[in-house]
Amino acid sequence: MSFHPRSAISFGQLLNTLSAKLVDGASVEVALDAVRLHFDGDVAFLETERRGREAERFVSMADDVAFDPHALSDMQSAFRSVRSVSNAGDTASYELRVFRTTDRDAFTQDDSAEADVLVAQIARSLDLAARLDGSTVEKSLYSDALDKLNVGVILVDQSGRLCSVSALAERFLAARDGIQAQLGKLRATSTGEDRLLQAAIREATDSCKPGVSRGVSLTKESGARTLGVMVRPMAGRRPGASPRAVVYIRDCDVVPEVESEFVRQIFDLTPAEAAVTRRLTSGLSLEDAAMSLDISRNTARAHLRSIFAKSGISRQTELVRLVLNSAALLGEREQHVA
Repeated sequence: MSFHPRSAISFGQLLNTLSAKLVDGASVEVALDAVRLHFDGDVAFLETERRGREAERFVSMADDVAFDPHALSDMQSAFRSVRSVSNAGDTASYELRVFRTTDRDAFTQDDSAEADVLVAQIARSLDLAARLDGSTVEKSLYSDALDKLNVGVILVDQSGRLCSVSALAERFLAARDGIQAQLGKLRATSTGEDRLLQAAIREATDSCKPGVSRGVSLTKESGARTLGVMVRPMAGRRPGASPRAVVYIRDCDVVPEVESEFVRQIFDLTPAEAAVTRRLTSGLSLEDAAMSLDISRNTARAHLRSIFAKSGISRQTELVRLVLNSAALLGEREQHVA
């Protein structure tokens, strides 16, 4: 394949455009529009096959063209085509075809060579986009679960500089009650405790030592209970990448919220039993739970006995531990509009 300098620049721009569009999440049809225009084609068609999934077909057509991507063999008499296939091992294959009506010029060997390059670029871009999307979704799911468990997560470098902060951790930092962000670095609000926090970060990011975890207790200036902090080395670091530490934060004063409906569904309770369970889990005594529900103490005790029987436990503390260790904390709470 030989290029005139201007056509080489044009083809390079097309490759960059395809990569940028597909990796950024643009539809495959948008990318095929660029391919079709590059070849001055009437139709650009891409079929992708991935192991364990049905084949997908994408098409870009000029406005005045009638084309059925599901009947390619029937279209051969009406169109000239250039075809190229790219295989990703035994996991996926990508077939690109560009068509022109038979009254137009045939495709050249250079066209065929360009199609080989383009389909390989499309395959790489779609694979990268899928991996990036999977990584983003996975990160979002982990972050959402930790927020629901009232665990803030901060990623820092060796100097304590903030690299990544979860939504809950952002709230901890904004409150400046025991921990804060100062000039882009993670700091404890107490000078003495900050020395301990920085030492823990340095130890976790020291590449000359085996990775260790260290717990740090940070005093809340509001006078409430302390913040519990765990500093750990970041696992899975790429070779040559700068060492980082993960800082987990929990506020002992934050009582996990449990929805009665989730408790009812998970433990097969009646609505009344679930309501009692929710209040006991939030720290109320049985008497206070009965009062808040406007039921008698004896009725509350009867509900508790039924809960014990269904859950296979015999103590109120066991019930609280059982619920707080269950999936009930992870449910998406209904948003009520005022």
